[in-house]
Formats: sequence, structure tokens, C-alpha cells
Amino acid sequence: MACEKQPQAFPRLFESFRIGNVELQNRLVALPHGTSMIKDGAIMDADIAYYEERAKSGLAMIITGAAVVSRTSYIRSGKLVAPYDESVFESMQKRVDAVDRHGTKIVGQILHLGRETIGGEFENAPLAPSVIRSPRDPYGPKKLNEKEILEIVEAFGISAANLKATGHDGVEIHGAHGYLVGQSLSEATNFRDDRWGGSLENRMRFLRMVIESIRKHCGEDFMLGLRLSASEEIADGMEIPDAVQISKLIAADELTDYLSITMGTRGLYVKDATQPKAIAARAAGLIRQATGLPVIVGQRINSPEIAEKVLAEGQADMIGMARAFIADADWVTKARAGQSERIRPCVGLNQECRAFSPHLHCAVNPRAGRELVPEFTIKGPLRKRRIAIIGGGPGGLETARAAADRGHQVTIFEATDGLGGLFLYAASLPGRSDLRNLIDYLQSEIRRLGVTVELNRRIESASELDGFDVAVIATGSQPNPLSEEQSGPHVMTWFDVLDQEMPAPHGQRRVTVIDDGSAFWWTYGVAEALMNAGWKVTIASPGVSVAGQIPTESIGPLIARLGSGGTEYRVLSILDRITGKGVSLMNGGSGETTEYECELVVIQTGRTSRTALIDALEESTMDVHSIGDCVSPRRVSHAMLEGQRLGLSL
Repeated sequence: MACEKQPQAFPRLFESFRIGNVELQNRLVALPHGTSMIKDGAIMDADIAYYEERAKSGLAMIITGAAVVSRTSYIRSGKLVAPYDESVFESMQKRVDAVDRHGTKIVGQILHLGRETIGGEFENAPLAPSVIRSPRDPYGPKKLNEKEILEIVEAFGISAANLKATGHDGVEIHGAHGYLVGQSLSEATNFRDDRWGGSLENRMRFLRMVIESIRKHCGEDFMLGLRLSASEEIADGMEIPDAVQISKLIAADELTDYLSITMGTRGLYVKDATQPKAIAARAAGLIRQATGLPVIVGQRINSPEIAEKVLAEGQADMIGMARAFIADADWVTKARAGQSERIRPCVGLNQECRAFSPHLHCAVNPRAGRELVPEFTIKGPLRKRRIAIIGGGPGGLETARAAADRGHQVTIFEATDGLGGLFLYAASLPGRSDLRNLIDYLQSEIRRLGVTVELNRRIESASELDGFDVAVIATGSQPNPLSEEQSGPHVMTWFDVLDQEMPAPHGQRRVTVIDDGSAFWWTYGVAEALMNAGWKVTIASPGVSVAGQIPTESIGPLIARLGSGGTEYRVLSILDRITGKGVSLMNGGSGETTEYECELVVIQTGRTSRTALIDALEESTMDVHSIGDCVSPRRVSHAMLEGQRLGLSL
């Protein structure tokens, strides 16, 4: 299958490969991921521009985000492609043409959601093999009858034929992540006792008939893939041995051209920074060995080094990535040139890429999802200017990178002895060291672009910026101290825990962590760090739920980790006062107060913008701009967005 290697830094990644009748120029695949840049089931120009920008880099194949095969799986928002509807064919063809002109093959993934509503609303009751409510949804599905099952089988074939007719090079059945095909395969969701349930043969019947339907409608030479969860990571769900057995039987049928292996179900499969690298590679290797079919594997593979290693160890034939290509559309170009240090890294935040507000974005790459927005179109400088950037956090660094890349002369003034700002403390939280990679990348880029950096240089007035045409204030925010009412010998702020030596557990080892309602990593990451240090943690939150602002796919693993240390939660709980033996909390509903004994209290005090320089430069004749936390303390995604947008505009 493979052609002769070419001399380069990552030779296996850039070997050609053949799947079925399709010749692929390398081993790199963009895995399916939704953009929500879909309207009424049709593909918008913004989605097409997004995919074309990634095809330009030289991907072997793009597998587009899932398309639903039937009106019975259509979400009211209309943000999933509807390939069964003739009115969307023109947009499907347009996207194919945009990708194809760069030599990249394009495969359409198709599915039926079954019982999963993915946070939306159906126009009808959800359908599933059995009446088992998804733990992610408020109501249960209707049990499919024989007629409905056969109609959906036919719908898969028709939708696949429509993909073929609009120029797609292949189709992939989404059998993973707990959607209808996965629901049929799994004993955790298929309780039927007819020919569609019970034995493995019966539970596989629906999938096999879907495959046969696609072959009937599309012929033997149309590339057909199947995505499977090697482990569903749920109680009584499929595990790796089950996936191996299913894969062997599918391979024996000789109707499927490749397998794409993943882990998890909805809410668990987008692995964040706390999860191991190449988490699905071992399972993929076992399935590849057992079946002889070409195997694609992804999940937490975000660097050429990791990808090359997975191929070298024989765990897969193709490397699939989604978030890595969201973070850097030129990933393939840079890897091919051996410039892995120039790749803008995905750091596994799962924030902008999974929020869909209103569609796909990226915390580290503001251009993602904005390919057609004029502000993010890279252009030459109108005139070369001397730009002073005060503050070396992510926002200041991104402004410097973007402005220097346009040709401006840029100097960063940083008051401390290093770059990165408070974001370095975020990277110190348990399991989040990958966040440091963003700072390393930005530092590498500003060195390459000749940006001057002056450390331990605090700017306090306009006179210190004589000779500059532009001042960009990126001074960030500072953690708030304890108020007088909050103070006590056994009380610390969240930032004290990160900035000082971790307090040693003593006495009964009880700590109460008091959230302020922000419900984000600054509270929950600190709580996890305390737990790891041996404290028995209780988190008190004024909200009605816990971890409310943590990205959805990070909540489950976070709660599991905290649960392993016996962490307890008190919701609707507001700090009343500090006591001599612990803390008094007020019930946010009843107003009643209760005292709790603990050896340590840690309070989320929040942050305040550093605005002194904004005030000092208010009367300056320079062109002055402010970005990031010094405007309002928020997240790294806001700082990066404002930094890049400003840098490109100067």
C-alpha cells in the first residue's frame, strides 16, 4: 500500500497510501467535527472557506462533520447537514469542489443520532433501539419498530448515494460515540429481544444492513469507512475486546475499506488537556492487527512527533486530527518542512471549539471560523510603525506576533522576569501543563520575527514610550486579596495556593473551597491541586450546579478525578463569615446559616483589571489600544482574539 519514503523530518507521515481505490498523498486526515456553519441543513460559505483553508495545507483526506440521514434525526436549529434533502446538494458540491482543487480527498460522515439530541430539539420524538433515556437528555426515546429500522437503513444508502453524486470520494458511517449505530451495538443501550438485539450477531444486524444498503446504492468501488468507539467508557458499555470482535466480523464481510478508531461516547470523546496523549492508539493497534483493515486513529494526537511515533509503532495506518487542524490550518505545511516548533498548538482547552457560540472558533487561533471575516485577512502593513506592547501575557504576545508578521517594528515591555502572565499559573493546575505550549509557541514566533523583549521593565507613563507610534496596553489582571471580613489564620485565596508553597494537610485535613459563582478552572483546578496534596475537599458554590463554566467534555473527567479523592459539594452556598474553627455558609435559597469545621478555607476572590497605565496614557497623543484582561478579566480566548485582531489592523 505504501510508496517509497521521502527524506524529511517525519517520513512516515508523508508516505502516500491507498484505501480501496483512493490514492492518498500522505497519512494525515482531518477527522469529522461540526462547525455549526450550516443553515437549514445546507453548507454555508463560511464552512466551505474553513475547510478549504485546511485543504490548502496538503491534507490527504478531510472527513466532514456528521450529516444526518433522515428527517427523524434532524435538529430544529438546522446546524447539521441534511444530505437526504435535494435543496442542500448544491452547497455540498461547492464544498467538495473547494477541497478537491487542492488535491485533498473528501469523505462525508453520515449518522442517525438515535436517542441523543446533542443539546438541540427534534421535531419528533428521538428514536432508539430501546426505551433508555440518555443521561445527557431530559426525556427518553421511542423504541424503533421494524418498519422504522428498515426505513433508516435505506436512508443511509440514499444519503451515501447523494454524497457520491455530489463528488465525495467516500462515505463514513458514524458508529461511535453512542449514536444510533453505537446504540444498536452496545448492550448498555440495546435491550431488545428480537432480531435486532440480544446476541452480538443480532446487535450487529443494523450496522451490517446499513453497510449493505450503502454498497447497494453506491457500488463496490466507492470508499466506505466505519468509525467505532473502541471503548464507550460507560457502565456496561462496549470495551476494547468487544470492539475488536465487531471489527473482525466487519472485516470478514469484506464490504468496508477502513476503520476509524476512537474512545468514549457523547460528552466524553473530546479529550481535554488532562487526558493522555494518543489515548486511542493502543486500541487502534489491536484492531489493526486483528482485522488487517487500514486504520485511522486520533484523539490527543497534536504534534508531528506523536503522529510519527504512532505510525512507527504500527498502531495505525493514518493519523486523524481535528482540533490540531482547527488550531493551525497550516499544520501539514509546517510538519512537511520539519518546522514543528512553528505549529500553533492545540492545548486541549475544549472551549471555543466546543461552545458553538454561534459556531466553531478556537481559543488559540482566532482566525478559525472567521476565514471570511475581513478583520482576520492577513495583509501587508499600510506603513511601518514602531509599536510598544506593554504586557507579555498571551494577548500581548499574539498582538506582537501578528503586528511583526505584517512588518512592524515591535517591542514588548514586561514588568516581570518572564513572559506568559497569569496564564502560566493556569498551566500549573493539575493535568494542564500543555497550556504552557501556547506560550512557548508565541515566544518562538516573536523571536523568529525579530520582536524586541525587555523584561523587568515596568512602564508607568507616556514619557517612557517616546519614539513609539503605537502603544498596546496588555497589562492583564491581578488576583484580588482577601477582604478584612474574609481574613483569618486559616484562610487563603485561590491565588495563594498557586503562588505560594502548597499548604500541608494537618488535623482532619479538611479544606473548604469557596467559589464565587465563576465556576471555572481557577476554582476547580485549585480544588484538585489541594486534593492531590492530601486535603479532603469540600467545594461550596452559590450556583445550583457544580463546574458550570467548565467546558462540557471536561466536566465528567474532572468530577471523576475529584470524586476519587472523596470531594464533596455544597451548592446554593454563600460565604457568611469566617469562624474560628472553619467557615459559616448561608443557604442561598432559605437564608439559613450553617457552620462547618475545617482546617483550611480557600476563597475564590476573582481578579481585577490593571488599569493604571490606561489612565496614565489617556491624554497621550500616541495611538493607544487596550486588550485582554486589563479591559475586563476574562479568558485566554478573549485575549488572543483581541490581540490578533488588533495586530492585523495596525
